[in-house]
Amino acid sequence: MSAETTSDARLPFDLSELRTRTVRGVAINSAFLILVEVMSLAQGLIVARVLGPSEIGLYGIVSITVMTLIALKQVGIDEAYVQQDEADQEAEFQRAFTLELGLSALFMAAILIAAPILVAVYGDDRLLLLTIAVSYLPIAFALQAPLWIFFRRMDFIRQRSLQSLVPIVTFAVTVPMVLAGVGVWSLVVGAAAGNLASVVMSIWLSPYRLRLRFDRVAARRYLAFSWPIFVVTACGLVINQGQVLALKLHGGLVGAGFIALAVTLTRYADRADRVVSPTIYPAICAVRDRGDTLVQIFSAAARSTAVWALGLGALFVLFAPDLVQFALGSKWEGATVLLQGLAASAALYQFGFTWIAFARALGRTRPPALEAVVAVIGFLVLAIPALAIWGQTEFVIALGISALGVLAVRRYWIRQLLPGVPLSRLAFRALWPLVPAAAVPLAIRFALWGGHRSLGQAIAELIAFLVTYAAATYVAERGLVRELRQAARV
Repeated sequence: MSAETTSDARLPFDLSELRTRTVRGVAINSAFLILVEVMSLAQGLIVARVLGPSEIGLYGIVSITVMTLIALKQVGIDEAYVQQDEADQEAEFQRAFTLELGLSALFMAAILIAAPILVAVYGDDRLLLLTIAVSYLPIAFALQAPLWIFFRRMDFIRQRSLQSLVPIVTFAVTVPMVLAGVGVWSLVVGAAAGNLASVVMSIWLSPYRLRLRFDRVAARRYLAFSWPIFVVTACGLVINQGQVLALKLHGGLVGAGFIALAVTLTRYADRADRVVSPTIYPAICAVRDRGDTLVQIFSAAARSTAVWALGLGALFVLFAPDLVQFALGSKWEGATVLLQGLAASAALYQFGFTWIAFARALGRTRPPALEAVVAVIGFLVLAIPALAIWGQTEFVIALGISALGVLAVRRYWIRQLLPGVPLSRLAFRALWPLVPAAAVPLAIRFALWGGHRSLGQAIAELIAFLVTYAAATYVAERGLVRELRQAARV
């Protein structure tokens, strides 16, 4: 059947191919993301080892501030563009691009305004030039808007190829500069080179011209979709920046370096969702009137992402001390508890996180905003007082309690949007493989305990965990694996 006869003109293929295309999209996105994240992780470890906590803390203040402000700009214009069904797709893309570029200019100005504020708050003049130097980022991201077109068409190979240019070029420029002694500025120059490469290629390969086309009706339509997403990202700003500021006040610039490292490493808990949600979002838009299909998609997505997030969380809880001792060095000892706690709370928070893609595809952007408000209340009411009164350990425990509160809100809204989802069964199937996976390395640890663990023993325990977790997960998810294989063969 040709593309013209498909029941949903948004896709350049027949809906009968949707399942196969989605599974293959997950595979493509996974391959690119693994490549990208391995390079990003390697860069992060090399830079942390060479620069040390103070310089990482300095750049962490700038990067977390700037990227969180940029996150405020990510109000779902790309997702609203994917949803629409306008006859003239080039004109609609240009309307969406115009709004994105306008927002980008505003946020570039916001970053420039934030530069002297950061200097005043943290008392370090070096923050001024560093912040100004990265203020171009909102415009750079807006100029990569052609990626939306490939996203809507589920052309994941081209989309991910263009996206991967940023970390690949960044790594190739940053690491040699760091090793040559350029210092924290190597991170700024490397990021600029990576974004420039992606912008040039995105514009060159864009199916539509990048031109300004403002439309008041379209602007109101995008605004109605986007303002709750703004609330979500604003809450993220409070939490992300609040963590850095609180640890800076609690432990100085070194404390800021500890939290920056912990956030950088534990953010990998959401990587499965970053593969799955973008892959299934165009598919959800195409079948949003089919309740049974949506339940099936959600169940498979939640199970797939839980395998990664929970496994990574357990990995950090068990082996963060080894990472510090054998890889990062003793100067990072103070980050151990933060690594363990943030990883555990992130793993909890990720369970069922794909529901947000379903809510947005169904036009229900307000429920995720409520969830985000609950998360920021938990952070301000529980985590911050715990840090101020007791310390880092109680801080991360409070973050875990806050994550449980978020899950309670999420459970309610999932039942409202997708009443057929078996949440309790999904949770049990996701959690039980962790029991044997954690038991095996702990048994080795206690059996060989002698007050000191060698690198060889730590590696043996790590391998035992990975092998056991993979085997237990396969036993629990044989049906899912079989389903994915069948879809991939179609």
